[in-house]
Amino acid sequence: MPEVTQLAEFSLIQRIAKRFGELRNQTLVGIGDDCAITQPNSKNLQLITTDLLVEGVHFNRHFTNSRDIGYKAMVANLSDIAAMGGTPLQFLTSIAIPPSFTRKDVDALYEGIMKPAKASGVALIGGDTSSSPKKLFLSLTLIGKVKPSHVIHRTGLQVGDEIFVTGTLGDSNAGLRILKTPPHKHIPRASLTWLSQRHLRPTARLRAGQLLAKHKIATAMIDLSDGLSGDLARICELNSVGATVNITHLPISKALCTYAHYIGKQAYKIALQGGEDYELLFTVRPESLPRIKRWKTQGLLDATHIGTITPKRKGIQIITPAGLLQPMRIKSYDHFQRRQH
Repeated sequence: MPEVTQLAEFSLIQRIAKRFGELRNQTLVGIGDDCAITQPNSKNLQLITTDLLVEGVHFNRHFTNSRDIGYKAMVANLSDIAAMGGTPLQFLTSIAIPPSFTRKDVDALYEGIMKPAKASGVALIGGDTSSSPKKLFLSLTLIGKVKPSHVIHRTGLQVGDEIFVTGTLGDSNAGLRILKTPPHKHIPRASLTWLSQRHLRPTARLRAGQLLAKHKIATAMIDLSDGLSGDLARICELNSVGATVNITHLPISKALCTYAHYIGKQAYKIALQGGEDYELLFTVRPESLPRIKRWKTQGLLDATHIGTITPKRKGIQIITPAGLLQPMRIKSYDHFQRRQH
């Protein structure tokens, strides 16, 4: 077996699922979706998700404070629940604390965790603590619920389905760049602050996920944690389909447009390949388009139509600003490529 560092993350997950992921007891969905699903009773399905954050891989304490680390850790888990159309309920947290981490740091970390947790009605019910020789490790496990008829999977879409994303894309990617290497050019401070905060304190789209689930509109859904191009490729592979995305339709914030202009890059490229936006990518049947439009007009759903699901043989393509059809460059965050935040 090759070393873990030589394996792509998605391939590793598939390998583990195939060898060790046999479903037992009340488990309906195991490895491979945003959450595992169990059914303890006939009324609701139970959603379970977990995320592990490692210092030097997922965050850098040189430019990220303890409160922001905790905040983002909780949002990452809430976003998984959102992607299934669920409601979060309780969570557990485990932390391995290095010598450089003070009691004040621990308090700030938990204050960060609890802010989005309380706002979402989520209760802390347990966990574990340990020491760590050098780096901080943080793991959250979030439990939620969803009605059996409402749950949304990554699979289920069809050729001809329309592709939507919530919010704006690429802000977190730009925010990380700004935090790692503050730009020297005279970029408006308001844009820099907005983008930095979008990276440090993203939003989990729980209401959007629940709305789509309640009305059974989405045929498939995934949260954008690894970037639009990578997560779109993942959902297409799972469903054996292709996709075409119109670049001019990507929702891009004014702050990102300003930042991209000043650094001489195209905003859509940052949007395509940026990770940790924690927006929702979902698909709907064409006949659902009027309802989505009505929800947008009423302020119930902030979502943008960006493309269409196509036959697998066409691959994943983009329509460029010049109107040309080109293969999409797939770039997704991979924990085993030795890249650090």
